[in-house]
Amino acid sequence: MADKNPLTPEEVTELFSEIDASGVLDPTLAKKRTERMREKEAAAKRGDKAALAQLRSEDRASQAKHIDPLSEDDPSGSQVSHTITKTAMAVVIGILVLIVGMQIGYGVMRRLNTANLSESVSVDTVSTALKGGLEWGNGFTQFPLDFSVDEADERTGTVEVTVLDTSSANELELLSNGQIQAAALATNALLNDKIDRVVYNVHAYIDEDSNIQHDSFFGMFPARGHQSAILTFVWTKSSSTATNIDWKMHIVSMDDTIAERIQKQVNSVSSLIEDPVVSQTKIDEEKAERDLEHRLHSREIFRGGKPDRTPSDLLEQDKKK
Repeated sequence: MADKNPLTPEEVTELFSEIDASGVLDPTLAKKRTERMREKEAAAKRGDKAALAQLRSEDRASQAKHIDPLSEDDPSGSQVSHTITKTAMAVVIGILVLIVGMQIGYGVMRRLNTANLSESVSVDTVSTALKGGLEWGNGFTQFPLDFSVDEADERTGTVEVTVLDTSSANELELLSNGQIQAAALATNALLNDKIDRVVYNVHAYIDEDSNIQHDSFFGMFPARGHQSAILTFVWTKSSSTATNIDWKMHIVSMDDTIAERIQKQVNSVSSLIEDPVVSQTKIDEEKAERDLEHRLHSREIFRGGKPDRTPSDLLEQDKKK
């Protein structure tokens, strides 16, 4: 149905001027518009053209200050995508700056709090070193959370600690991790002129079959079992001559069972890298072949001529044994 009293162009413009930047009618602007309309009607009835012109001039100035929703500059949130993009970029950049700043600050604080064992060795400094880690290579070496400082005395020249490794899954990993940790601790401690011996004991949880147990699911399920001593790394320092200092490392407490397991784990890793079809049986066969070749060598390797022994002779000797 057509409207009997259509709005004039001026009234349409004035109506849209009541819309704020979000595209919603502002009650305050609507109230002001009603008052201005009454003033215009009163001026028109009085025939006061000057007052009517003044009111229209003020309306045009007021409308120019507001956002016109029909214009292309910002018609009811048309620029919202640009605003969202700018805000998102600002948030991402802010997060990156925050992360980088936290990393730099953490690194600086970590180095400031790192114990310098080359200057002072005590139970407190060694405990601080094991808690916060030690600089080693181009980074830090972390130590197991569960540890104890058995001895740290510059008078005796000995540092001895015991750690409980719950992250290594087998003997090979425990040997590798323990060796790195022991080397980091020993290097920092032996640089102290008063320290000449560092003992690093590594314990682990084992089950009934003597298999090493470790934490799983990011530590949510801790390792369980019987705590047992697995390896001990002993670093010593001695002066061989007036200008030379010798550092030595010994691994003790490694029994035949642990050594055999480490050997099998090393062979299994090597077989995965070099040849997927290599098995322990094939390794044993190659070793037996090398032994047989070595036994075939006799005096002919010095004087030349035909070999004194043949593979069949050696095989017959092995059968008789």
